[in-house]
Amino acid sequence: MEINIGLLISYTVTILIMIGVPVALSFLVVWRFKVSWWVILTGVVTFLVSQVIHYPVLQLVSGLFNDGTLPVPAPEWIPLFNAVILGFLAALFEETARYFGFFIMKKKTKRVESSVGLGIGHGGIESIGFAVWPFFPLFGGALINFFYILFYNQGAQIANGVSMDQVQYTVAQIAQFWANPWHLGFLPGLERLIAISTQIFLSVLVWKAVRTKKMGWFALAFVYHMLVDGIAVFLTYTGWGAWGIQGVLSVFMLANIYLIYYFWKEESDKRKELAEELGVSPDELEDDDIDDLDDEDVEFEEEFDDEDDAFVSAESVENEEENSAEESDKEK
Repeated sequence: MEINIGLLISYTVTILIMIGVPVALSFLVVWRFKVSWWVILTGVVTFLVSQVIHYPVLQLVSGLFNDGTLPVPAPEWIPLFNAVILGFLAALFEETARYFGFFIMKKKTKRVESSVGLGIGHGGIESIGFAVWPFFPLFGGALINFFYILFYNQGAQIANGVSMDQVQYTVAQIAQFWANPWHLGFLPGLERLIAISTQIFLSVLVWKAVRTKKMGWFALAFVYHMLVDGIAVFLTYTGWGAWGIQGVLSVFMLANIYLIYYFWKEESDKRKELAEELGVSPDELEDDDIDDLDDEDVEFEEEFDDEDDAFVSAESVENEEENSAEESDKEK
C-alpha cells in the first residue's frame, strides 16, 4: 500500500503538537514562572471532573429529545438550537469546575501566572487525551490510530482469526486515509492549539472572578466559552468545511493570545508598582505582599464609601439645621 508522505509528515506534526505543546508549556510555567505543579494538576482534575458530569448529562438530554420527551425544533432551527445547547452545557460544567478549582487552590493561585498554569493543565489533558486515549471522551486516540494504520499487518490479523471480510474492510479504510490531501493532517493540531489558547484565556477570566470576588468575570468566561463552542457547532451543522471552521476559530485564537498578554501585563505592572513602593524587585515579592495590595484596594474602596457616607451625613445635618431654623422663624 502506497503511503502519502505529505500526510504522514503533517499527521506526525499534529501528534507532536497535541502532546508536546501542553507538556512544554507546563514545564515552562513551572520552571520560568514558578507555578506549582499542584496548580497544573488542578487544571487536569477540573477538566476530568467536568467531563465525568458533562457527558452523562449530554447523553441524557439527547435521549430526552430522541424519545420525544422534549420537543424537537424545526429543521431550520436545529443548527442554532444545537449550538446553544451544546455550548451552554460545555460552559456550565467546565467553567463551574474551573471556578471551584481556583477557589480550592486560592493560596497557590495568587499570581496571574498560576491562572495560565491551570489553563494549561485543563486544556493540555484534553489535547493529550485526544492523542493517546481511543475513547477520549467520545473519540480520539490519534496516536494509537496512526500507529495502527502504519503497522497494520493483514497476515497477522488473519492468523489471529479475523475474518477476510473484516481485514479487507480495514485495508480499504486505511487506503481511504492515505488518499486524503496532505494538509488534512494539520487540522487536529490546529484545532488543539485553538482549544488550548481558549482554555488558558478562560482560566484567566475565572481567576479574576475568584481573586476580585466579582462574578462578572465568571459570567464573561461562561458567555465566551458558550460562544466559541457554539460557533464551531453551528458552522459544522450548516455544512462548512473543516478548514473554513478552523479559519473562523483561528480569529478567536489570536484574540485569546492578545487578551492573555493584556491581562498578564496588567497584573505585572501592578506588581512592579508594588515592588517599587517596597524597594524590592518584582521577583522578590512574596504572595503575602500581593495579598496586602489586594487588602489596600479593598480598604481604599471602603474609605471612599465612608467618605461618601460622611458627606451625606454632614449634608443631612445641614439640612436638618436649615429646617429647624425655618420652623423657628415661622413660630416667631
